[in-house]
Amino acid sequence: MKEKNHISIVFVINGVATAVEANINEPLKAARNKALGQSNNTGRPMDEWQVHTEDGALLDADKKIEALGLEDGVRLLLSLTVGAGGC
Repeated sequence: MKEKNHISIVFVINGVATAVEANINEPLKAARNKALGQSNNTGRPMDEWQVHTEDGALLDADKKIEALGLEDGVRLLLSLTVGAGGC
């Protein structure tokens, strides 16, 4: 049973879905970091990962989940930022 103010977010990281429970009053980056830890994607700094909706819209990971209007069961995509020089 989920706690009040919590939703499930499914992050797709390198093609693999990872579900986490997230507090809607916390910034999205808290859930992102939790998903990266659960999936053992810890080789790169967590702030180098961008969060996108399935239709490609970039989300601000510093905003609270509630402010972003995310709903229970939402699927989000994580991808690494493009480095300097396009690398």
